Amino acid sequence: MSVSSPEREYHIPIVAWLNGIVRRIAETTAWLNVALILVIVVQVVMRYGFNKGMVPLEELMWHLYAVAFMFGMAYAVTNDSHIRVDVVHMALPKRVQHIFEIVGILLLLMPVLWILFDHSLGWAIEAYRVKESSQNPTGLPYRWIIKSVVPATMVLIFMAALARLIQEISLLFDQGREPDDQHPGRVSMMRRLFKPQHRKDDRNDGGVC
Repeated sequence: MSVSSPEREYHIPIVAWLNGIVRRIAETTAWLNVALILVIVVQVVMRYGFNKGMVPLEELMWHLYAVAFMFGMAYAVTNDSHIRVDVVHMALPKRVQHIFEIVGILLLLMPVLWILFDHSLGWAIEAYRVKESSQNPTGLPYRWIIKSVVPATMVLIFMAALARLIQEISLLFDQGREPDDQHPGRVSMMRRLFKPQHRKDDRNDGGVC
């Protein structure tokens, strides 16, 4: 059963901007899956056609897969497609759902992201310092490159989580209402960035979704 995401019903400019950055990066790295398929095909042909598998291609396969998978996790947060107990979540009142999401992001997701970022950044720096390479003599060098993907992904997921947090807080206080904006100038601009706006259905000449 598909569940409509609040972002599909409301448009919050600052949330759309943060999610846009994450999605553009994730969608670009998703093209690595095409390179992964090509590498797999070449490796299979070399191994079973010529009985000569190549270690660099073997390692490159899991490198490409790891990058696409890690950046894909950030994309999943922006689309609300990560796994959770939707049966319980759907049964809760809307206000409780927003509170549930806010508490989960603040107390669970963001602390875990910080821990993973802190540890993985140290691993990447140490790999760069000692010029770590594959343990196989014919394997790939520059192991710090693949290790640096982990902290980079944590930054992207943090941006996606921050966007989701802003969205949930905005919807919690707005509850679908659009109060009149009586604050001019710079204050008004800041309010627009965080103010939920109903998305318009292009197929219905300005109708509200």
